[in-house]
Amino acid sequence: MTTRRKFIGTALAVGAATMSAAVIAPSVRSAPAPGAGRATYLPLERVLFDVRFDASAPFAAAARSRSAMTSAIENAVHDLWYADLYHHWRDRRAPIAGLTDFRTLFLLEMMAADAGLHVVHRIHHRRTGTTYRHDVFGPLAHRAELADRMAGAHDAWAHEAAGIVTSWPNHLTAPDARRSDILLAKRQEVDLQTPISWIIG
Repeated sequence: MTTRRKFIGTALAVGAATMSAAVIAPSVRSAPAPGAGRATYLPLERVLFDVRFDASAPFAAAARSRSAMTSAIENAVHDLWYADLYHHWRDRRAPIAGLTDFRTLFLLEMMAADAGLHVVHRIHHRRTGTTYRHDVFGPLAHRAELADRMAGAHDAWAHEAAGIVTSWPNHLTAPDARRSDILLAKRQEVDLQTPISWIIG
């Protein structure tokens, strides 16, 4: 029988053989803003960003301005998993967030399941001509508010997306299909050119 761990190992091995080598930039954490209080926010271990997306630079900069530790990845996530995340998730449930493609999020979600973590929020940032449409999934009570925030951000949407993931309320992490449509996101077709912002908590 194929276990989840064997499946992930196979997927990572295939990724390593077929994709270009992963680029892992040193983790960066900016100095906390004076008087910043994060007690009510989900304490993120890391914010990942895929450097292949133009939006990744403003997304990462906005995350760092909110005292988040960031790590850059390119095309594959297996190196970061083996060298870093695996050890964090073995010892404790460390929430992470990011702006990546669908494939990276899929692999991270599979890995996170073994640590008892799951995706609690995601936004598909679909390009339509010269603008973006933002499809929000997560807690139903906050979906309209987040959709309005993203629509109002216009060209600064990456900055707004980073603000959302780095100020996520602690109490919005429990899985509840009655109060969240996060499972609906898995049934959406998403190509690899579509950036997705997300939280695994």
